[in-house]
Amino acid sequence: MIAYISFASALTFVAVTQSYTRPPHLVDLGYAKHVPTWTNITPAGTELLNYNNIRYAQTPYGELRFRKPKTPPSYERGYQNGDRTSWVTDCISSAHPGVPFPLINGSTWGSEDCLFLNVIKPKNAKEGDKLPVLHWVVGSAYSFGGKDWTGFGMNTYGLFNRPMNLTDQFIIVTHNYRLGTLGWLPKLEDDMNGNVGVWDTLSAIKWTKEHIHKFGGDANRITAIGQSAGAGILTWLLLSEEGTLTLPFEQAWISSPAIPPRYNLERSRTVFDFVLNATGCDNVECMRKVPESTIRTANKLIMGQVPSAGGGSLGLDPGFTPTVDGELVSELPAAGFAHGKINEGIKKLVVATTAFEGLGLSSDYDMPSRFPDLVRANIPNASSKSIATLLSTYNFSPDRPEKLAWDYVTDIVFGCTALNIVQAYRDRARQYLFSVPPATHGMDLSCEPNLDFFYADNATTPVVNLETALSSESYLLQFIFGEDLKALGPESDLSEWPVYGEDEIAANITAGGYTFGPLAKEAQQRCAYINEMLMDPQSGV
Repeated sequence: MIAYISFASALTFVAVTQSYTRPPHLVDLGYAKHVPTWTNITPAGTELLNYNNIRYAQTPYGELRFRKPKTPPSYERGYQNGDRTSWVTDCISSAHPGVPFPLINGSTWGSEDCLFLNVIKPKNAKEGDKLPVLHWVVGSAYSFGGKDWTGFGMNTYGLFNRPMNLTDQFIIVTHNYRLGTLGWLPKLEDDMNGNVGVWDTLSAIKWTKEHIHKFGGDANRITAIGQSAGAGILTWLLLSEEGTLTLPFEQAWISSPAIPPRYNLERSRTVFDFVLNATGCDNVECMRKVPESTIRTANKLIMGQVPSAGGGSLGLDPGFTPTVDGELVSELPAAGFAHGKINEGIKKLVVATTAFEGLGLSSDYDMPSRFPDLVRANIPNASSKSIATLLSTYNFSPDRPEKLAWDYVTDIVFGCTALNIVQAYRDRARQYLFSVPPATHGMDLSCEPNLDFFYADNATTPVVNLETALSSESYLLQFIFGEDLKALGPESDLSEWPVYGEDEIAANITAGGYTFGPLAKEAQQRCAYINEMLMDPQSGV
């Protein structure tokens, strides 16, 4: 009798369970079922659903540390609403005490359970709509932050702040990738992968290509966008496996690609050995067995209690950045672009820098006498003769000698990489230079008074020139939708933003709007010489 009652109760439970109503806006990924974390309504009345903290790979701890991400993610029971804070879901982050963010400088947060992404979609979008997708790779200085930190780099909701119908809707995806010690430890042992932050990003965009149709997106209309470290990662992907790696996107918007030329693996042994010592280990296998707290402590130590590496990266010299590992990338980016070893699957590019990227990011005191030290932070064996030649290419006044450092760091970390990209893809790449003062790093995409490409309204994101902001936002939207980039206003006498091409045309964004034409030749000449120095086998890079 007891067995019969138990069996009857079980049947009743199954019947009740099956009678539950399917949650609205449920997305079944196969390994997990997700419902929206929240709904946002823009001032223009556009309703957006946020699906937060969707796993795109397995948690990379234990045996998965210092390896490529493992997919698919583990199965999750029940409905997932992703309601967790970024302080928990960020990958382990440590901010150098000198970073200009008072809320985080000198602190450490996050965890190894961090390979998550967010999806933002219009509420009425459904499977089969085939909306274009913007996949954002966040900037991080390769050290801190994550997918929920786009407020430091852009206000994504600004793009949605307009009346929308099915023909002009799109979807945004952002993701976390491993940082610092866990993301950028150089590959100095066989039983590990280098550049795992790049591999994480590749895995995340592959997830978008595989699953975005379930949210109403089109897997064949993915635009990858990145700024600073995020742009650097996308640049690395353009060169991956000598351009032969199949990428899950066909167009990219690359803003201020931060790629300090610090590729010498033996030079990186300083960082590797420091991490081993800080974790009490003598090899990577040992570091896979230490608790997460030990990794966090080591990461904070190397990022916050040693001098900044200078020259565009943080931490113990030479800092945490992508490295030439012989697996993902086999030669210097400057050489890869020069030799044409680029991914030909990329059909369209926009590549950008700001006029004074290096302002605030460089050691600018005691110039020009310390200029050789600044150069050798990136090019260790640079000769005095080559440094003197390089110095002669820069213009700076005696009463503002620090401009020398700003301009050099602008070139070596950001500008020359951007120029290398557009010259390699000149038949399909567009270039812009953001020159609205102060034109510092990130100002073109940041939540600042000069904000352009992510304008929301003058209360949320005030701008100096509304017409320029609306034109910029329109260019980005046209790019996302795969359209020709048409100028909107009288600031240009061109009907279309032309590709870089043989005429080397670029857009210069000033306080007065857009102008089109070749940029100053001096920067090209400096970068040509810097590339020559970088590719010198004796340079030590």
